[in-house]
Amino acid sequence: MTDNEYRKTRKAAVDALIYWAKTGMRQFTMRDAVNNHLEASGANRPSIGGTEAILARRKIAANRLAIDCLYALSKDELSKVDRELEDIVENVPKHGCVMKR
Repeated sequence: MTDNEYRKTRKAAVDALIYWAKTGMRQFTMRDAVNNHLEASGANRPSIGGTEAILARRKIAANRLAIDCLYALSKDELSKVDRELEDIVENVPKHGCVMKR
């Protein structure tokens, strides 16, 4: 992924977060945009640290999104975004989960 594509996913996630925080609409679109950004940032890549490392990288990426939203949101809206980002971060996707007989 190029830097330009990465910036586009981050901007899309920030715009979706701001729109959702101000209107309360398009929550699922916002969650998809944030998850797409987390995937593009490499936060979901498995590593030696296991689930804890993935969770830590997701938190760092989510905090970056919250920082990018600061200029446009009030204190209450930013608090709402922080709570939602915490919920999104905690839902770590399962890699390599295969059902076997």
